[in-house]
Amino acid sequence: MIRILLADDHPMIRTAIEVLLRDTQFELAATAMNGAEALSEVTRLKPDILLVDLEMPELGGMDVIRKLKADRMTSKLVILTAAIDDSSLMEARSLRVNGMVLKNSDPAYLLDCLEAVAIGRTWMDPELQARVDQLAESFSGEGVALAPRERQLIRYVRRGLRNREIAKELGVTEGTVKVYLHAIFEKLGIKNRTELAIRADEFLAESFHKS
Repeated sequence: MIRILLADDHPMIRTAIEVLLRDTQFELAATAMNGAEALSEVTRLKPDILLVDLEMPELGGMDVIRKLKADRMTSKLVILTAAIDDSSLMEARSLRVNGMVLKNSDPAYLLDCLEAVAIGRTWMDPELQARVDQLAESFSGEGVALAPRERQLIRYVRRGLRNREIAKELGVTEGTVKVYLHAIFEKLGIKNRTELAIRADEFLAESFHKS
């Protein structure tokens, strides 16, 4: 049996997945209700596949994926989500997530995805693949490559964090954050924080396409 860890905070989704996987080659080995619990369970169980939602309390799905990729965990990663923004879509692609499925798709898509991932292939929901293709076409020209720390700063600005809060998150001084931000403004050719926040998804998506 192929062991699956499901990370999703919605009880109905967890029940539906359990029913879907009955009488298949897949076993729902455990469930996690938030991102922190998902990381703990991955370490404990070492599942074959982590099926992860993006919107979870404490730690979001993309944060979980970044952490697991940084730690070189061997579990395959499949995103199951109701929605995904362009920057997260392109980041997941750049991180080589093994599969992506939308919750509103045909349930058969999830089984198709899991079967493909189990044998070492990648699988993407057709709707998401069409978006990736459109984004790739729109970013076909010269783009700006952002370093991981710059992407992190942009995500904090998009969330509305002020310099003091960003400094606390990064373990640096406010002055250092100001220096980082001005360097980002110059690199992206923008004037201020407001423009960066408004166009954050655009800059992040394009950067992940260029990486």
